[in-house]
Amino acid sequence: MKLYAIFANDKVTGTTHKLFSQAIQSFKRQGYQIDTLNLYDREKEIPFFRHDRQYMEHNPFYMENQERFMQADALLIVFPLFWYSVPAILKAWLDMINAWAYKYETGMYANPLHKIKEVFIIYASMQDKQHLEKVLHSPVEQQLAETCRFIGISNIHTYIVDKVTKLQPEELEQHLAQIDTFCTKC
Repeated sequence: MKLYAIFANDKVTGTTHKLFSQAIQSFKRQGYQIDTLNLYDREKEIPFFRHDRQYMEHNPFYMENQERFMQADALLIVFPLFWYSVPAILKAWLDMINAWAYKYETGMYANPLHKIKEVFIIYASMQDKQHLEKVLHSPVEQQLAETCRFIGISNIHTYIVDKVTKLQPEELEQHLAQIDTFCTKC
């Protein structure tokens, strides 16, 4: 099994990166081949999506990611919550990958052109989880779930670490252990 692991945070020493690293180690122990992309390492190469197919297909980053995405069996996306959504760099990547990931004919969802069966979404939030769920109805989770469903990924697993700015070391250790379980039970 091949996992395409996407990290969308410019901070590689913080909690979000620790969550990402823990997930990567968990998948490695399960025998996954890991293909990792830190979006901020490549930020100057990421094109904003254009409906001009010829333009996109001449962009090296687009073509590289098309190949990497199409070879994956599963997807891992890890990011910090920015204003109740994904970071802009991740949104640009999602727009870009959706250009080739499906064929739309009719109905609510498209037909996948990829072989990805599962997506694992892990995100960190300064906001309280109950507030995100009960008051805001988890907007980022809804956005990502519908995006994944539209392109044909129906097994969507989400894990949130809330109140990250108040997280104590022992709480972080608990989350890291839960990330390990989250990645292995699905």
